[in-house]
Amino acid sequence: MRRKNTTTEMMMGYMCSALLELMLEKDYAKISIGEIAKKAGVDRSSYYRHFKSKEDIISFFFDMVLKESLDGFTNLSSVDFTLYIHSIYMAFYNYKKEILLIYRSNLSSLLLDVLSKRFQFNEYASNSSLIKQYELSYIIGGIYNNLIFWMSRDMSETPDELTAISLEFRDEDSISLLSLR
Repeated sequence: MRRKNTTTEMMMGYMCSALLELMLEKDYAKISIGEIAKKAGVDRSSYYRHFKSKEDIISFFFDMVLKESLDGFTNLSSVDFTLYIHSIYMAFYNYKKEILLIYRSNLSSLLLDVLSKRFQFNEYASNSSLIKQYELSYIIGGIYNNLIFWMSRDMSETPDELTAISLEFRDEDSISLLSLR
């Protein structure tokens, strides 16, 4: 079935779903662009119009999950750390099967770049002191490493448990990534 009258985001979502479904059936490296397009119900040209590589699809998926975690907040600067870190953990937990599939395919490293872009590291860093740049880099890296460690444990902790753990080592004077947006 060919898809018509769809938005760019819908088209990208179809291809993302197709890749993830194919990853359940076969090794990531053996999945072809043609298979993704066919499963998504789109032309190969649609794939190349939206993505440069299969890794771009995985990055799109991670960005979609992060976007979903922040969508409910209208005034991000007033959201506290507890709420936003819990929303990130919850969004990832909602996609546990897909996240663990990506992790087991050794593709979770793509998440670090997505986190940096989503929390606008380059934009913030260009207007900040060197200390604040390192602090932001440290926070993004910490969130990334916690998510990777969680994945390595098959995401066995609940988002509530992970939030409580995160609060144990967070400094009250730390910058909030949401206030940067």
